[in-house]
Amino acid sequence: MKRLLVCLLLLVPAAACSSDAKGTGGGQGSVVSLSGLLAHVPDTAANREHVIFYSDLARLRGGTHAGSAADDVSLLGQASSRAFFLPSTLGSGVGDPTFAEYTGFDTRDIDATMEFGVLPDGMSIVVGDVNAGSVKKGLLSSPGGDGLQSEKVDGVTYFALGEEGSVDIEHRSVIRRIGQPVRMAIDGNTFYWGRTRAAIDACVAAEDGTSLADDANYSAVAARLDAAQVVNGALFSPRAGEPWTVGGMGEAFKGGASTVTVALQYGTPAMAAAAATAFTTHVQHDESLRTSAPWADILTVTDAHADGTLMVATLASRQPGVAFDVLQAQDNLLQF
Repeated sequence: MKRLLVCLLLLVPAAACSSDAKGTGGGQGSVVSLSGLLAHVPDTAANREHVIFYSDLARLRGGTHAGSAADDVSLLGQASSRAFFLPSTLGSGVGDPTFAEYTGFDTRDIDATMEFGVLPDGMSIVVGDVNAGSVKKGLLSSPGGDGLQSEKVDGVTYFALGEEGSVDIEHRSVIRRIGQPVRMAIDGNTFYWGRTRAAIDACVAAEDGTSLADDANYSAVAARLDAAQVVNGALFSPRAGEPWTVGGMGEAFKGGASTVTVALQYGTPAMAAAAATAFTTHVQHDESLRTSAPWADILTVTDAHADGTLMVATLASRQPGVAFDVLQAQDNLLQF
């Protein structure tokens, strides 16, 4: 099943910033790494097969605090040429005023996000300042909220709205577009959102159990993207017989341009070194399968080298958002 990428493209007024406005989340404005969030991703075949998407909104804000939810969305859009990422559960409705009303939080409360898996077990994770009391109040006020169930187990607060495996069209809302069930959990500053309790439980247990952060290849690629201070990031496995084992791609934004980092894990240092040369040649001379335009029209390789078994490339981009566009379209940038 093709993965849907949700990039927020909202046209709202310019951000109005205030020094005493609501903070960026996490209580202390902390930035949560891709490596850190990877510890919440269970090591399953499904999670290895599909792309894992990540965003660091706190880094994108650069310490600026917006005075309202709309201003924060505008701020994030301006800072990324409207190419920043939010999980589908949030991105499809976060611009609607009732989103904050029904969830108890808005984008200002989000430091970082991650999305992975496929329905019905797809998961969204938010790290930031999401309060259990506010979430409960919001869910109770939402259509069908009188059926909300909640419990606290081992310090984790769980919420359930709607019956798993069913659709309640009479109670559709901005957080239940087709009336789908909602399952949520809050553990400290980590907020989980999915459709099944089993998926939620697996994520809660992963940090103390087995997660993709325990895989040396995944953790090495994630660490490289963290070192590049990416705002949007993704981890993925080969799809078309590529010789690398785990791939990562991330993007950081500046003005109307961006910097793209590619990290590919190979079996040997020699393979990684050969890949650095081959990738540079590919970008300089080959075309996009999707658009038939030369990759060199939008991307310039500024560095490509081997670091042990990792091939790491840095590219200057004239098309902000290209990293996730490549993954969404399954384009051939990483096939060389």
